[in-house]
Amino acid sequence: MALAILVCFFLFLYIVYYLSRDDFVLTRNDIPVMRVFSLVFLTGIVALFSARFFFALAYPASLLLNPLGFLAFYHDFGLSLVGAMMGVEVFIYLYCLYKKMPAGKIFDLFSLAFIGVLPVGLIINFIFSLGRVELFTNLLFIFSIFLVLLFGKLIYPFSAKGEIKDGSLGFIFVAIFSFLYFLTKLFLNLKDFSFLNPESILLLIMLFSSLILLLNQEIMDKFLAKK
Repeated sequence: MALAILVCFFLFLYIVYYLSRDDFVLTRNDIPVMRVFSLVFLTGIVALFSARFFFALAYPASLLLNPLGFLAFYHDFGLSLVGAMMGVEVFIYLYCLYKKMPAGKIFDLFSLAFIGVLPVGLIINFIFSLGRVELFTNLLFIFSIFLVLLFGKLIYPFSAKGEIKDGSLGFIFVAIFSFLYFLTKLFLNLKDFSFLNPESILLLIMLFSSLILLLNQEIMDKFLAKK
């Protein structure tokens, strides 16, 4: 698992570099690639912490309810992908607000990088697990390929041409991902599924908040601009 995270992290860095090196918005705001890289490293730390924190909330155990157990990744490598995404979203917004960076553009770049990294991470996990993975993981891999095709062929070109606002691509990704993730968790575990589970609550918050922000940004702003 640690190797998979390292490989995905460096792949994430490369995708961010490839997308940001000639980006007009970053150039206009005088933001060099190295400054974006610094944010990637900080975001990685936040993602790891929030993934561990929300995993401990969703699956409480004595190991995770004390500081040493919480940090003992080598003993129990439990992480919450949903928790990592939530932590990263909040951190990017607050950091960009503080540093006066274009939060929408950064959010889009990081979302695209995550979309590109996700199937690779799942493949590495499949290899190291010798094919012994849960049905949920297999479905998540199918969803990740769908996201790569959807955003690579359809949504990213609209964003690159400026036909949708900065941040909208990220909102679309979060909405689709949280919706698919939530439905998969629900139908694979109808008997024991709980809407009060921290991960379920986070998924619903991510889904509805991203939809509200997307509608406000792409529809309400244009509607009000016509008046």
